[in-house]
This record gives sequence, structure tokens and C-alpha cells, in this order.
Amino acid sequence: MSKSDVIQWLGNRGYDLIESDIIKCKRLGTYLFVLQKEYPKEIELYDRTDIHGECIDSFPIETFKWNKDYMRKLITGEI
Repeated sequence: MSKSDVIQWLGNRGYDLIESDIIKCKRLGTYLFVLQKEYPKEIELYDRTDIHGECIDSFPIETFKWNKDYMRKLITGEI
């Protein structure tokens, strides 16, 4: 999922962001991990099936890994 797709998805749910507000993002299944300039010390997790687009969890940037196995474990609660 590109930054512009993330901006559109969040924008459709009331967030006022521009592409430069997103540092990094990655989609895993129906979940979306987003690092924003506004919150540079945490990665936010969104469930794309949620019509409200509220952040369901956040993770510290210091220990976060952008690989699929690690992100899957965060979603399932294994970590």
C-alpha cells in the first residue's frame, strides 16, 4: 500500500494528512502499520476493516521491525 493510498484511506475517515506526513507504511493483510512525523517514536496499527479508522495499537520505534513475521506476531499477540 503506497503512502498516497494510506492518505486516501485515512482521509476518508476524517484524518487530515498529506503524503509528507507519512514516514513509512506497510500493509499486512487487512492491517496497516503507519509511522507518522507527528508521532515519530511509535508505529500505529490500523485495521482496514474498521470503518472509523481508529488506531487500535501502537508500538515503540526502538524495537519495531518492518518484516512480515514480526508484524504478524504483533497482530496475533504472540509478542
